[in-house]
Amino acid sequence: MRPIRACIDLSALTFNLQLIKKIAKNSKVMAVLKANAYGHGLVESAKALKNAEGLAVLTVDEAIKIRKVGYKNTILLLEGFFRAEEVYEAERLNLNIVIHNEKQIDFLNNTVLKKPLDIHLKINTGMNRLGFPPDDIDYLIENLNANPNISDITLMTHFATADEKEGIKKQLDCFNQATNKYNLSTSVANSAALYKFPESRLDWVRPGIMLYGASPFEDIPSKELHVKPVMSLVSEIIAIQDVKFGEAVGYGNSYVAKQDMRIGIV
Repeated sequence: MRPIRACIDLSALTFNLQLIKKIAKNSKVMAVLKANAYGHGLVESAKALKNAEGLAVLTVDEAIKIRKVGYKNTILLLEGFFRAEEVYEAERLNLNIVIHNEKQIDFLNNTVLKKPLDIHLKINTGMNRLGFPPDDIDYLIENLNANPNISDITLMTHFATADEKEGIKKQLDCFNQATNKYNLSTSVANSAALYKFPESRLDWVRPGIMLYGASPFEDIPSKELHVKPVMSLVSEIIAIQDVKFGEAVGYGNSYVAKQDMRIGIV
């Protein structure tokens, strides 16, 4: 009953998807819906993004919910398997799987599937969180191609500084050097990269925060990107205080009144 509401405009989400499709017109869009679609509602957002070629989530439970509402396109499990039994769930739900460590490859090696899975092989080009070293790619692809449980392979990486001055050149060069010899699908661009660096708009782009109407850049406002905010917060004034010149408001005395004033607490 508290007087605060988060209002979600799903038409803005659809608008932002169409804008991204225009920017990356030669790429397929893998819309990122992790963390309950960034707090916007997983199922509702999935419906609004039905025209995306793919949706990316973190958990099998999220994928189940999206399949139940009739989404037929690609669903990518962004962090891959955590347990061996998830391999069978991925087969049942027809999921694409990110593979970023040897344990996940072992799960696939020790399973017999009726239908092979499409995987996204993650290469660590400098983020240093998830992914295999570029020097291992030749060995990995040779072995993955020999695995009957694996169908198509997409090569992917993730940029650490696409939204900063350093940009993506170092990581993109590393990715290209490791992968150019292969005629495989590729996926590298997050929101910042797909907007700022046309060379990153490969077979797939993976917008996240931009889809929801926020800018990934500190120095470029969302209005300049022409995205529409999907969420707005609405509340009411719940208290009024009379504050004299020099008195402080809030934790850490973060605001000091420059004159006698009346303030509202929202």
